[in-house]
Amino acid sequence: MLEDILKKYGGVEVSAMDVYSDIFHLGENEIQKRNEEKGTYKSNPLGYWKNDKDSKGHYRILFDDTFEETLKELQEADFCIMNGISYFGRKNVQEHASKMYAMIFDLDGVTDETLGNFLHSCFSDFTIYPLPNYIILSGHGVHLYYVFEYPIPLYPNIKIQLKELKYSLTTKMWNRYTTKHWEKVQYQGINQGFRVIGGKTKIEGVRVRAFSLNSHPYCLEQLNQYVPEDKRIDETKLWKESKLTLTQAKKKYPEWYQKRVVRGEKQGTWTCKEDLYHWWIRKIQEGASVGHRYFCVMCLAIYGVKSGISKKQVEKDAIELIPFLNGMSDTEPFTESDVKSALECFDERYMTFPIEDISKISGISIEKNKRNGRKQGLHLKMARSNLAIMNEDIGSSLQGRPEGTGTKKEIIAEWQKCHPEGKKINCHKDTGLSRMTIDKWWTVKGQGEADTP
Repeated sequence: MLEDILKKYGGVEVSAMDVYSDIFHLGENEIQKRNEEKGTYKSNPLGYWKNDKDSKGHYRILFDDTFEETLKELQEADFCIMNGISYFGRKNVQEHASKMYAMIFDLDGVTDETLGNFLHSCFSDFTIYPLPNYIILSGHGVHLYYVFEYPIPLYPNIKIQLKELKYSLTTKMWNRYTTKHWEKVQYQGINQGFRVIGGKTKIEGVRVRAFSLNSHPYCLEQLNQYVPEDKRIDETKLWKESKLTLTQAKKKYPEWYQKRVVRGEKQGTWTCKEDLYHWWIRKIQEGASVGHRYFCVMCLAIYGVKSGISKKQVEKDAIELIPFLNGMSDTEPFTESDVKSALECFDERYMTFPIEDISKISGISIEKNKRNGRKQGLHLKMARSNLAIMNEDIGSSLQGRPEGTGTKKEIIAEWQKCHPEGKKINCHKDTGLSRMTIDKWWTVKGQGEADTP
């Protein structure tokens, strides 16, 4: 029995509250209490439940001070799922995700032999898989829980990196030695829910059970060690949370406070031409690879947001790519559900998503426009020639600087047209113009110009 294999490797059965208290730091003022004042900017785990007789499911917020009471109610539902993430609001949708406390994996088709193989490889001298903190018996499979030492704030670019890390770890864990279903790997996003511990399974009378195997929480650096270098999370790019209160922010960043809090303006963003969106579709058709298909479509959603394309149109274009992407592999199908999952990135918060990250996660090389030490005059002359070539390739007109003009305003305007994703610092390096002049004539807010404290 799977239980015996777990005990053989030191597994000890624990309660649902033991696990969730460990994950969400219950009693440590980490998640919101039921009647806590607004303005603390805390978030909460969410449970989704549904009984067999119900036509639709329901959501429940789990508060710090009433967690156990709510959990007991959820455990009696015919179907109930949770994950290791906290959310703002009442629905566990991707855009409301706040922090990741644990990364959870589903491993189906597990037998005594395959579970033994997995755990043996976790304890061997040459560790193949990270040892889970908890292994959950979910009925027909197991769930692997990796608890983080500190919760990870789920900013847009971090969601992408975490999903890539999870996919890579999933690929590693699903093989002929660990599951009978190794040919049908189940890739699940970071927002995926899992049957609540202590709740009902598909097997009549059988409950979800938890076993503790590892008391040491993980950091991203430790999980990075188990995946190829190009799949690792760049911890230098983790966005740090501001610890300032609004009162402190008002004093330290008065312009930001007036703009964002008083006038209610949205964070500064920038857009690019629709031609760039269609250019990306061609890049997918020319350079997509099997292991990056999901992320290519994800980047299509990002370019759709950047270019002002409607979500309906992006979804239509992405679905039209399915036959091409699916035809790239006989054993790894690419379906409409993959497309809809990837389109979660259709969100205005991705408008400033860096081109370097797009190239990395999509596996498609994107060459940047560089001046390469050329003098300003020669560089701009070459840029005008490149505009003509781009016009021919794209089939539309990208207007360059009018003939016979050469003001600083027009130089900056032309540079921006040639570098739709460029930053002010790069404009300064390429043109030699002062930052004050660039700030004066900069017409579209560039990437990296975040206006939050």
